[in-house]
Amino acid sequence: MDPQTNPADLARVLAGWTDGGHGTLPQRLAYGLRCAISSGLVGDGAKLPPERDLARALAVSRSTITTALDLLRDEGLVESRQGSGTVVRGPSQRAVGTARIAGQLGSATGIDLAIGTPPDPSHLPPITIDVAELICSRIGNGLVPLGLPVLREALAERHMQTGLITDPTQIHVTAGAHQAIALTLAAAAGPGDLVAVEDPNYSGIFDILDGIGARPVTMESDEDGVRPASLDRALSAGAVAIYLQTGPHNPTGRLTSPERMQSLAAVADKHRAFVVEDVTLADLTFGGRVRPELAELCRRATVVTTGSFSKVGWAGLRVGWLRAPAPIVDRTMHLKLARDLGGSAPSQLMAAALVPSLDDLAIARQATLRRAVDAALA
Repeated sequence: MDPQTNPADLARVLAGWTDGGHGTLPQRLAYGLRCAISSGLVGDGAKLPPERDLARALAVSRSTITTALDLLRDEGLVESRQGSGTVVRGPSQRAVGTARIAGQLGSATGIDLAIGTPPDPSHLPPITIDVAELICSRIGNGLVPLGLPVLREALAERHMQTGLITDPTQIHVTAGAHQAIALTLAAAAGPGDLVAVEDPNYSGIFDILDGIGARPVTMESDEDGVRPASLDRALSAGAVAIYLQTGPHNPTGRLTSPERMQSLAAVADKHRAFVVEDVTLADLTFGGRVRPELAELCRRATVVTTGSFSKVGWAGLRVGWLRAPAPIVDRTMHLKLARDLGGSAPSQLMAAALVPSLDDLAIARQATLRRAVDAALA
């Protein structure tokens, strides 16, 4: 939104605000403004209309406007300046995403809570590949945009073992889970489209949306996961895709409860929604992975599952994947061709060799994290 806002423009941005959030009318208005700020629809530095004019545009009392702005002022999202009115002070999504990722790439000592990857590959079993393996892996000139057949087959089998019927044609190997998410959302959304996300969230999601020109619309969550009513509102408002982390959630660590999974699947089915379920952290769950996943529960929604070798294997492999209906895989393949032609064949051969060890690696990684937690709490 232009830094110089007017009441009519802001009223259009806030359309339907009385149905969002919870509590009193000022609390609902504060929620609507908060979502508009966090999604970038009302940008950092934007000057809000005078309270009297905004009250008239929204057909509410001036006291409702005053109370709502007081709530946002307490949160640091707006500030009032003498002679300048009320100004938005929310960080831009690009700044949030890029700054967080840049901060994660620096060196750290002690227990690193920013990055959920092993510190080095020393925990991996011995793996060797040779030219003969490359020749036998059916990759020809090495440009295989969908990924090596041996790895696609291994990942399909792993999904089968966890209860999700999967054919290798439904697997697209990518350069990490970040690229899997980016390709999937680029296949579903374009400039100006709304994509439903949680806030707080994986920092990279905002850079992904910024890169395709899509706009995030935030959903409310509680200890059980995303609230179904909030998801329903986002889809009713026109969100063309949903990005969900059902567990563990980055950065909160929350697990979506089985009952909430059923409710979210029902809402997604109701809207025939396009869902990206990021299970990158699933193998770090103390006590085992959460079951079932949305791809198992949904019947009418389109669900794409994204994963990675980085959390229990090694981030340096730069190997992730997405599991999706074949037509979606075809679209993401063409998008990947335009970006990098295909991934590293040696890295994918190493990843394929690791698949049989993933469960053991996950158990060992969980034990390491448990010790780190115990040390932090001691």
